[in-house]
Amino acid sequence: MGLPDNSGSAGKNQPGIHIGDMAKDILARWGFDTNNVSILPDRHPQYRECDRHGRFPISMVDEQDVIRYLPPVCPVCAAEKTSQRLMEIAAIPKRYMACGFDNYTIESPHQQQVLDVCRAYADHFDEEDRQGSSLILCGNPGTGKNHLASAIAHTVLSKGHSVLQVTAYDIIARIRQTWRRENGKGTELEAIRGFADVDLLIIDEVGKTFGSDGERVHLFEVIDHRYRDMKPTIILSNEGVDGVERFLGIAAFDRLCQNGELLILDWQSHRRGRASTSN
Repeated sequence: MGLPDNSGSAGKNQPGIHIGDMAKDILARWGFDTNNVSILPDRHPQYRECDRHGRFPISMVDEQDVIRYLPPVCPVCAAEKTSQRLMEIAAIPKRYMACGFDNYTIESPHQQQVLDVCRAYADHFDEEDRQGSSLILCGNPGTGKNHLASAIAHTVLSKGHSVLQVTAYDIIARIRQTWRRENGKGTELEAIRGFADVDLLIIDEVGKTFGSDGERVHLFEVIDHRYRDMKPTIILSNEGVDGVERFLGIAAFDRLCQNGELLILDWQSHRRGRASTSN
């Protein structure tokens, strides 16, 4: 039995399919504007329109003269979503969400100096990140350590880096949760890596735990992982320099000091100053 003959009149009466029509159909299914004459055969970029941010390209010709197709998503909208996601991950306390460098109160040359160091650290974070440079802010309660740390965090987040702001107790408790297998919190190493992998880790309330050898081991593991990966860490503490070293341990403190900077905030508490003024 032979194959059917498609050369007869029935086949001749079928309309031919033009390659250009096929291309338009495929492009239309992918959401391209087929009425745009610049879409393919000449090498001009194709554009889409964002309701909020206007026109954006979805194709380009690279340096090798090759047409490259870009994600058909507004880059500004995508950046905003990424920024929002990073902000949620950062866990900046609600009280400090509005804290920035511009609304930090300056009442002395020393405060200005500390502010300038923190602002420069944030503005040049890409370089600080490459060098693994850390900061230690220690001194009296109410002197603005969290304000400055949150201002740094906001600037670093705006550059597309990941940030996590936690307390020393958070780290210790999270690691110890892994000892209870029924909680399904993963392994101890996974918990440590969770703190070690972010671009910038801010550890608050150093000195507010018991200061046991076990706690020092947990904090050392996180700081040491970050030190080996050359990732910056910021330490906030109401303790003096000796107190910070005692609670972290000599080895962890020494790692933070390499390529790092120690800032002493020794002025009066802003909270007490406001309370005195209101009375």
